[in-house]
Amino acid sequence: MEPWLYALLSSPLCLTATFFNIVFSFCLMRPVAGVMPRNPLRFLLIVVLFNSTFQQLVTVLTIVMLLFDAPFWLQTLTRALIYQFFCANFSCNAWISIFYYISIVPQQHPIFIWIKRNMNAILYIGFGLNQIVLLISLSMGAVTYTLLGPVPSNFTSPELNKTLVESLETDLYLFHVANFTYLLYCTCPLFTLLFSWGKTFVYLRKHMKKMGQSSESFSQPQQKSQMRVTVTGMVQAALFLPSSLWTIAVAFLYITDLFEMVDPNRFVTMTFCSMSSLGNLLCFGFSQSVFRHGIVSVINKLKRHK
Repeated sequence: MEPWLYALLSSPLCLTATFFNIVFSFCLMRPVAGVMPRNPLRFLLIVVLFNSTFQQLVTVLTIVMLLFDAPFWLQTLTRALIYQFFCANFSCNAWISIFYYISIVPQQHPIFIWIKRNMNAILYIGFGLNQIVLLISLSMGAVTYTLLGPVPSNFTSPELNKTLVESLETDLYLFHVANFTYLLYCTCPLFTLLFSWGKTFVYLRKHMKKMGQSSESFSQPQQKSQMRVTVTGMVQAALFLPSSLWTIAVAFLYITDLFEMVDPNRFVTMTFCSMSSLGNLLCFGFSQSVFRHGIVSVINKLKRHK
């Protein structure tokens, strides 16, 4: 992808996502009465907005860097930060899907019953460990990738060349370890999203059929909210599918030299991240009542002031 095309595609995506980040943050800080989400859901929504906001800031920096010859370490750092914030939100979506699955679907297995009773502690600890693993893998990968950069021209003597080769072999090994950890990290949330939202949708569909057979109405606000959250959760999983599959493919291609041929400047990967981030925000705006009612409240206030 050419630099101008990356800037052309990413700029409007970044501006739109930033706008919704500001609006949704305002909705969380000053929610409409009666729609404030409880923790741990509120915590996860705050993390989503935090990661999305900083992802947009770093994306803007990558666009600005197109105007000058940025150093190799800065290019590597900005890409790693975009991967960090994007993948962290990917993990947040997985934990939100687990939260709704445990809350909506009746649990009968002892393990799931135990998880439901200790959901808050499990979610906070699991999310924290997830972020630690992601941070370690990306930090190690970014540092070793920087060290594996262009070879200095002053390494001419056999002793220095031997030292350099041994150092590069160590760095390459650490880079592959970080890359494999990153691959596992990106794969697990994908399967979690597909499993949890799929099971939740199947349960609600069966529940709707039973209510239809018994002439009951599926019109209670809670039931409508559950179905809306589930459907948009499946849409989020579908939106993350292309970017997550590309991310997994990237992790595989990093093992070889093919990735340098497919996406040498990482513009395709970063554009995928921007598109998925915006789609994720829009889904949250539709599914989460705190955002939906907050936007309606803001629009009504603006109309009254006219």
